[in-house]
Amino acid sequence: MLSFNQHIKPYFLILLSLIVFFTINSYSDTIYWADKVVGFSSQTGNKEYSAYQILGKPSIMPYQGKSATAWMPKHPTDNIEWIRVKFAEKIFVQQILINENLNPGAIVKIILYDSLNQGHIVYSNNLISTIASVGRFSRFSIENNDFRTNELKIEVNIINYLDNYQIDAVGISDYISDYEVKINQITDTLQLKKELLDSNINSRYRELAPIISQDGKNLVFTREGHPENIGPLKKQDVWIAKIDENGRFQKAKNLGSPINNEYANYAISTSTNANSLLLGNIYLPDGTSKTGFSISIFNGVEWEFPDSLIIKNYYNLYPSGSATLANNEKILISSIKREDSYGKTDLYVSFLNEDGTWSEPKNLGNQINTAEEEISPFLASDNKTLYFSSSGFPGYGSNDMFMSKRLDDTWSNWSEPINLGANINTEGWDAYYSITADGKYAYFVSSINSENTEDIFRVELPKEIKPEIVVLISGRVLNQKTNSPVKAKIIYETLPEGLEAGIANSNPLTGEYSIILPAGKKYGFLATANDYISINENIDLKSINEYSEIHRDLLLAPIEKGQIIRINNIFFDYNKHELLQDSYVELYRLVKVLKENSLMTIQIQGHTDNIGNYNFNQQLSQKRAESVYNFLVENGIDSKRLKIKAFGRTKPIAKNDTEEGRAKNRRVEFEILEK
Repeated sequence: MLSFNQHIKPYFLILLSLIVFFTINSYSDTIYWADKVVGFSSQTGNKEYSAYQILGKPSIMPYQGKSATAWMPKHPTDNIEWIRVKFAEKIFVQQILINENLNPGAIVKIILYDSLNQGHIVYSNNLISTIASVGRFSRFSIENNDFRTNELKIEVNIINYLDNYQIDAVGISDYISDYEVKINQITDTLQLKKELLDSNINSRYRELAPIISQDGKNLVFTREGHPENIGPLKKQDVWIAKIDENGRFQKAKNLGSPINNEYANYAISTSTNANSLLLGNIYLPDGTSKTGFSISIFNGVEWEFPDSLIIKNYYNLYPSGSATLANNEKILISSIKREDSYGKTDLYVSFLNEDGTWSEPKNLGNQINTAEEEISPFLASDNKTLYFSSSGFPGYGSNDMFMSKRLDDTWSNWSEPINLGANINTEGWDAYYSITADGKYAYFVSSINSENTEDIFRVELPKEIKPEIVVLISGRVLNQKTNSPVKAKIIYETLPEGLEAGIANSNPLTGEYSIILPAGKKYGFLATANDYISINENIDLKSINEYSEIHRDLLLAPIEKGQIIRINNIFFDYNKHELLQDSYVELYRLVKVLKENSLMTIQIQGHTDNIGNYNFNQQLSQKRAESVYNFLVENGIDSKRLKIKAFGRTKPIAKNDTEEGRAKNRRVEFEILEK
């Protein structure tokens, strides 16, 4: 163990002031927080409670008490405990800031080191406090410091402490300031008012973990101890309540078997229209379960037996966990403890693979994760805005809710988490929020202002913590020939890249579907089902600036002779016939259909509106059909299977007196000649 006493001289023993602050203010740009540990006497853990938790700005308000994000020496011994740290800049130190978040008053000496590594005692104290208290933020002012330094040592005497002792952060500055520990919180808090949901949702039993479907029409939650729960012990069951067109909650219903059984059951996420549920645990055939996640699909009549998620190298070293499934059903964020975790539980992301399995969990990084618990993640429909609960940042209670935005596609670069404020967070434990696609309401559980135990509340969110703009598209999947509903998978992708952005499923009985598309891109979307050819749709959301809901039915054409399928997602410049790049995704899909149906022959048909010269329109429709023909041949389709027919403006499917009608008439289709 290193010893520094031989270099220490009584340069000055001056303590001008020691001031304790408990209010909230803002940081100064000229305060430097310790960024390197030079040495230490002892530590309680290698990650949690370790010496390295002293680095960086304060993680804890002084009155929050014991935290894994602070340095905690081992239990009291006869030795003086110490820690030595460095800072990014050498300055003339005029002020030292120390956040003693647990049992303050044990500091006996503070030593600054000059460029020759000689120690200068700037604070000494022989009156050690032994009264346990939550904590304080202390400011030590220093006069007549004539050397630059970026290194100091703190010595503490905790021999008389019956409890633990912690330091959360150490800072230095070259000026005297009224610095106070800050909660990085939203500014618009006055308008936030909690609304307790009515008796159709809340009971005298425990209501937990509310999940609002993104279309705002279903509320899924977990209820504990209710007489209608399954099993003799009435453990946790999953319940659902419909929300009518007027925003009124219908009476909640137990989802029943197979989702609920005599053990603890809970839902984690729901699809946009609540057709599928992500559930905690892996359901086993004998009725028991094991750690992991499962998905249950509503088949139009009942919920199917939950199917387990296969996640590469999944494990959780913590006794509990939580997760969220993005609305595109391709991103899973879980709260677990792994070998590379920063502490108790961290947030990790996994991605859906083409074979239906999930990638190995990837840590979201130390902008989100701390040595404390990060739990109850919720990823908004924009796939960028993350809400989560943590006790590792300054806040109001043991756990507070925070919001952060993803800054790039690495999934490890995030904005500084923002505390959702005192009107949402309480002095207690706050977690498990979910938010509608329009960003209007957040649903959550609280015992504050509740006559029972935990009840479900909601609050209207200010713009500052809303997700980014999205568009909700809904409709029905229909058989083009019979107009009857079809059970189908919905795929949406970005154009022109053709990258799959998300998936969904239609209701098998009604054909209803809904998807959410983040603003800022152009999309193609389609329904797929066996023995059908997709008639695809597209939408350009590059310029949209507010949430909206759009109705679009999706058609599927049965693979039959005589069926005519419009190729929607092909694009040409005005009065041109050359294919634009945005068209390639759609045409590659047609190539795939033709290769999978090797006996199929088709006729490619070109059409125009009635604007302009008849002969020009006839030639344009011919050339556009030829462009599609050439693309198919160049990509391996035998020309003998392809025919061309130009109709010009002779076969309109809509009136030509509006731009919308003319747009429908300008089209390329293909007719199945032989199956």
